[in-house]
Parts: sequence; structure tokens; C-alpha cells
Amino acid sequence: MTETSTLRLEATPAAPLAGSGDAVHGPAHAASARREAAATAAPAAKLEPRRFEFTGSGSEYFRIWVVNLLLTIVTVGVYSAWAKVRRLQYFYRNTCVAGDIFDYHGNPKAILKGRILALGLLVAYKIAAELSTFAALTVGLVLVAIMPWLLARAFRFKLANSSYRGLRFRFHGTVAQAYRMLILFPVILAFTGLFAWSVFASFDSRPRIGLLVMAVVALLVVLMATVPLAHYLLKRYQHDNAYFGQSPFFFHAGPGSFFKVYAKSMAVASLGGIPVAIFGFLTGDLFRYLSTTPFGWLFKILYGMASAYASYLVLRAYLESRIQNLVWNHTELADLHFESSVSARKLFWIHASNLALIMLTLGLYKPFATVRLVRYRLASLALVPQGDLDEFFSDQTVDDAGAAGQEAGEFFDIDIAL
Repeated sequence: MTETSTLRLEATPAAPLAGSGDAVHGPAHAASARREAAATAAPAAKLEPRRFEFTGSGSEYFRIWVVNLLLTIVTVGVYSAWAKVRRLQYFYRNTCVAGDIFDYHGNPKAILKGRILALGLLVAYKIAAELSTFAALTVGLVLVAIMPWLLARAFRFKLANSSYRGLRFRFHGTVAQAYRMLILFPVILAFTGLFAWSVFASFDSRPRIGLLVMAVVALLVVLMATVPLAHYLLKRYQHDNAYFGQSPFFFHAGPGSFFKVYAKSMAVASLGGIPVAIFGFLTGDLFRYLSTTPFGWLFKILYGMASAYASYLVLRAYLESRIQNLVWNHTELADLHFESSVSARKLFWIHASNLALIMLTLGLYKPFATVRLVRYRLASLALVPQGDLDEFFSDQTVDDAGAAGQEAGEFFDIDIAL
């Protein structure tokens, strides 16, 4: 879980795709029957949505952030696992809906195991790369092969250590399901890495610009054809196997919705050129002057990065808002469902102003920026009940969530923010 998200579980209900071979949740039939019965009954009064709320403050989180940062530096990164637990506990315990809060129960030692594993894999790849290209390729294929396994363990650890009203969430996804549904992600990653390596390796032979442009266009086409589908399969695997007590979550969006969001994001990305053009017009004279100085090469790099980031902010705000709305507006938990109304414009303003304040304060505004973003995204989310919430939650208490939470301490925790 990252700092910009308090509830990375995104556990959601979804009807399995025809021909997918996935098992249907048993409780799903009961939930469907209740909905059909409700549809034929006399219409009841619509209950008011219960909005999510974040009760923390930037000043409170600033103290946690500073201590975490200092102890992580002093311990050469070892304390980062304990820092993560403190951070997540703060955000979970300050997230409230329907009068109750969430909690996080992760074991720092289990998190440290996962980070040692990740570090070991990176070191192995680095050593292999220095030995030979074949060795690097072999280790790279091993990393690609185990990624679905890591994802499956990460989802289980994260949900089993998250709770609401004292009741744990659970994850029932298997490794076999992970390989069936998540294999696209490592394949895309491997393909992109191989493409980047081939482009850099070809610089020595001075390839024609036209060939490079065609290669980049081909890469973009491949990514646009596979990334939305991979994103959909990831969410479906993650959400269709999540439970709260005895009730399963369901995610009933289709892959076409993800393709639409990504297709529109390409058009929105072109809008990122507007602030870049304005910035270039206003700083044109300064750019030409600084380019002639001894450190002109460094300035050109920084200028290019700033221009690219301006476009990225526009694209990021659009994708984050549309994906959050898509996921939560197609989420059900038994008879409950969710509503999300994040605005891309509002999110862009928060990201842009946060970045400016972080730069002006030399990074000290970072915890305040995190709280500000989390508060807005949670305030845009609501739980919509179909009946008495207390009665629903009382029906969830008889399960094996406690045992699952204890068992999760033996699993690795890998940060994945997709």
C-alpha cells in the first residue's frame, strides 16, 4: 500500500466471464436471489449513502513521517518495514465509514522478509548482468515467471491483515488462478524491457530515425492492446477472491470499460502539451541562455523532465479518477454497493499544487500532500446500504478470519500499486 491510498484492497464483486473457467462464489447465488426478490417487492425508501471520511491531519502524519524517515536512514533501511506498519496503521485507523474505522495488523518481520527477497532478486539480476547477457536473460525470465506468485501472496497478506469493525478481510485466490489471469503483466514488462534494451543497444549502429519512430509506435500499439486487458484481469483476480467475513466481494465491470478509459486517456494526454507549450513560451529566452552555459546539458535534461512531468500530471489525474470511479461504481459486497465521484480536474489541481508546495518546502510538505490527497479520494467514495447495516455486519462475525490473519504473518508482503 502506498501513501496515497488508505484502502488498497479495492476488493470488489464481479460476475465471472463466460468461458473463463473460474468458479462462481457460492454466496453469490444468495445475493442474486435477494436482489431479484427485492426487485419484485414493493419499492422501499432509498437509504442515504454513508460517505468515507479521513479524520487525520497533516501535522499528525508529519511527526510519524519524520520519525520513520530518520529511523530508516539510521538503520540503513531495516526500519522501513516497521515504518510501513506505522504509516498504514495511521491511515487505516483514521479512515471512517458508517461510524467505524479500519485497522491494519501487518507483521513488520514478514514485511522485512519480503523486502529482503526483493533485494536478493535484484542483486541476483545485477550479478547475472555483469557475467553475461545469457545469464541476465535467464534470471530475468525467472523474475517474470514468479511475478504472479508474488502477486498472489501479496494480495493475501494485505487483505488478511486489514480489518473493519474488528473483522478481518480474506483472500481466497490461488496461485494457479494468478498464473491464468496475471501472466500478461510480466509478459508486458519483459517485452517492454527487451524493447528498451534493443533500442539502446542499436545506438552503436546508428539506426535511422524512421525505424526508431516505427518501433516506438509499434510498442505503443502493443501496450494499448494489452495493458487495459491486463489491468482488468488483475482487478478481477484481486476482487473476485476477496471476502469480508462470510460475504464475498464482486467486481462486475467488463474489460471493455478499461479499454474505453485507456483510449480516452490517450486523447487526454495530448492536453498535457498545453501547459508544456505555455511553459516553453514563458521560459524560451531563459532556456536559450542557460543552454549556452557550461552546465547547459544538465539544464536541458531537467527542462525535458519538467516538460514530460507536466504532461504526466494531466494523464495521471485523468487515469486515477476514471479508474477509481470505474472500480468502485462496479463494486458490490453482498447487498451493499459503492459510489465514487472523483473529479479529474480537482485531482489535477491537488497533484499540481502538492508538487509545487513540495518543491518550495524542499520536501517537507510531502506528508501534508499525502493527507490532502487521501482525504479527497476518500471523501469522493460512499457506501450505499440496501438495509440495516448493523444487521449485515452482525451476520459476518462467524468465520475463520482470525486464523487467516495469524497465518498471514508467514507470507511475504510486496508493495504493488496497480
